[in-house]
Amino acid sequence: MVLSDTRNGDIGWKKWLIAGWAFIECLFFGGLLYGWASINFVLKMEGIYGCDPVSVNGTKAVALTIDSLPDTRSNDTSEENDGTCKQQDSNMALCFTIASTLYCVGCAVLGHINYKFGTRVTRIISFIIFVAGSIMVAFISKENPWLMYPGFACISIAGIPILVTNTQVSNLFIVGSSSVVGLLSGGFDSSSAVMLVVKLAYESGFSRRYMFIIIAVLHVIVLVSTFFFLPKSYILRPEAKVNIECEVSVKENVAFEQNTKNKETETEEAVSEVPSLKSCLLDPKFVTHVIWYCISTLRFHYFIGTLNQYLTRILKQQDQVSYFLDVSMYTMMGGLLTSFLSGFVHDWQKVMCKDGKSRAYKEVMPAVLPLAITSTLSLLLSILVLIPVTELLYVTFIVMTVYRSFLYSLAAAFLNAIFPGQYFGMMYGVMILCGGAFNSSQFAFYTWAETYHAAPQHADISLLCLVLLSYIHPINLWVSSWKEERKFKVAYSLLTKEKQNHLTEEQGHLNLEVTK
Repeated sequence: MVLSDTRNGDIGWKKWLIAGWAFIECLFFGGLLYGWASINFVLKMEGIYGCDPVSVNGTKAVALTIDSLPDTRSNDTSEENDGTCKQQDSNMALCFTIASTLYCVGCAVLGHINYKFGTRVTRIISFIIFVAGSIMVAFISKENPWLMYPGFACISIAGIPILVTNTQVSNLFIVGSSSVVGLLSGGFDSSSAVMLVVKLAYESGFSRRYMFIIIAVLHVIVLVSTFFFLPKSYILRPEAKVNIECEVSVKENVAFEQNTKNKETETEEAVSEVPSLKSCLLDPKFVTHVIWYCISTLRFHYFIGTLNQYLTRILKQQDQVSYFLDVSMYTMMGGLLTSFLSGFVHDWQKVMCKDGKSRAYKEVMPAVLPLAITSTLSLLLSILVLIPVTELLYVTFIVMTVYRSFLYSLAAAFLNAIFPGQYFGMMYGVMILCGGAFNSSQFAFYTWAETYHAAPQHADISLLCLVLLSYIHPINLWVSSWKEERKFKVAYSLLTKEKQNHLTEEQGHLNLEVTK
C-alpha cells in the first residue's frame, strides 16, 4: 500500500512520516558533490594525480606544509611559485566541472524519464547509478585515478533525482508547502556533511574505500520509500482546481452579468484545461528563471570547485587550509535552518499577497522578494571573495551557506508553485540542463585564474558583474505581476460599477412603480 495515496482525502500523520523519510534521503545521499572541498583534500593527501610524494604513518597520511614541499615543476612559468601541484589541481578542477555539468545533464534526462514513466522507474535508475558511482569512488587509487571521473559523475547524477522525486511530497501539505520544499533542499544542501565525515574518518585512520562501500550499502533505504511511500506516478496538488476557479472568478462574474451562459461555459472549459508543456517551457517567467539559475549556480559552483585553491592562496599553510575546510563544511550543515528560512519567507509572502485579484499577484509576486534576496547574497559572496582577510572567511562561509539554501530551495519551489505538478520533473530537468551547459564555463574561469598572478581576482570581478544580471528575474516578475493585477483591478472596478448602475436602475424602476 502506498502511504501517499490521497484519493480518500488528507492522509494525516502519514504525510509527516513521508516528509521525514524524504528529508533523510536528501540529507544522506542528495548533494554529496557539495562536499567536494573535503573529499578533494582526502584525494590530494592520497596523492591521486599528485606531483609530490606524501608520507604515510600506518593508515594515516601525514600532511606536509605547502612551504616544505619540493618543487618538481621545472617548466613552471607562473609569476609566483607557491609550491602547489598545478597538474593535480587541474585534474581536480576538471573532475568537479565534469561532475557538476553531468549532474545537470543527468537531471534533464532523468527528469524526462520521470515525466514519461513516473517516480518509481526514475528512482530505481537513480539507485543503480548511485551505487555504481560509490563503488568506483571507493576503488580510486594511484594506479586507477581515472575512476575519479565516472565515480563522482555517477554520484552527482544520481543525487538530484532524490530531491526532484521527493519534492512532490510538499503537495501533501496544503499549508506550508514551500517550507517543506525548503526543508528538503536544506537536507540536500547539508549532505555535504557526509564528505566531511569521510574526511574526519580518514584523518582518524579509516579507509576511504570502506567509507564509500558503507555509503553504497546504506543507499538501500531509498528503495523503502520507492516501493512503500511514494506512488508509482505522481502526487498531485489537491488545491489545483481551486486555484483555477479563483483565477477566472472575475471572468465568470462578467459572463454572469451579461447573461451569456454559453460564453461562460466555454471560458470555464478553456481555463480549466492544463496548459501544454511547450507553453510552460516558453513562458517568459520560466525563461528568466532559467537565466537566474544559470548565473547563480555558476557563481556557487565556481566558489565550491576552487575553495581548496582559494584557501591555499590566502592561507599558505596546509593545517590552516584543513581547518578552514572543516569550518566551511560545518557551516554548510547550517543549511538545514537557512533552507527552512527561505521557504518561510516564500510562504510569508504568499500570505501577504493572498488578497490580490489576479493569479499572477497571488502566486508569482510572493517569489519576488526571496529571489531578490538570493541575487543579493550572490553579490555579497562575490564581494567577500575579493577581500583576502582570514577573519572574513567565517562570514564568507555563512553567506555562502545561506545563499546556497535560498538558491536551490527557490529554484524548486518557484517551479512547483507556478507550473502544473506533472511537469515539475521535466521543467526542473530542463532548468538544470541549461544550468549545467552554462556551468561548464567554470573550467574556463579556472584556467583563466591560473594564467597569471592577479587572474583569480579578475575572474571573480567578472563573475561579480555577471551576478548583477540575475536581478532581471525578480524585476521581471514584479513588473509583470503588477501589470496583471492592475488589469484585474480595472476589470473588477468596471464590474462593480456596472452592478451599482444596474441596482440603481432597478431601484429607480421600483420607486417609479411604487409612486404609480
